[in-house]
Amino acid sequence: MILEVVRELAAEYETDVPVTDESWPADVLAAADVLRHLAGVSGRVEDSGYARTGVMRSDHDGWAAFAAFAPWAYDATVWDRASRVVVELSDEGGSVVVNAEAELYDSLVRALGDARVLANLRRWRDGGLVRGG
Repeated sequence: MILEVVRELAAEYETDVPVTDESWPADVLAAADVLRHLAGVSGRVEDSGYARTGVMRSDHDGWAAFAAFAPWAYDATVWDRASRVVVELSDEGGSVVVNAEAELYDSLVRALGDARVLANLRRWRDGGLVRGG
């Protein structure tokens, strides 16, 4: 749901694809297959099957697979057009960080409904987290 809300801000993304777990839902297994294929082209796939997509453009056909799989990844990141981190998901969705200004924050609160949304009151300096920075 969070990735749907930030979709318009997304310019690039990356994720890892852990070794397939047969207990994953069918749509997650299918998304993992797509991402593992993309990793074979633009990223890295290890002999064990663990893969990293490398940085992909969000207008690429792989976005739908990324959005389906990201909550199952060990690490997934989305950047905006200024290369600032918009979303970081870690540890199979155990940790989600969104770098949001007021309008995006309000959209997330509406989308998540009763889910708990924590605000970090510290403002990011120098434009926030930047890929490669």
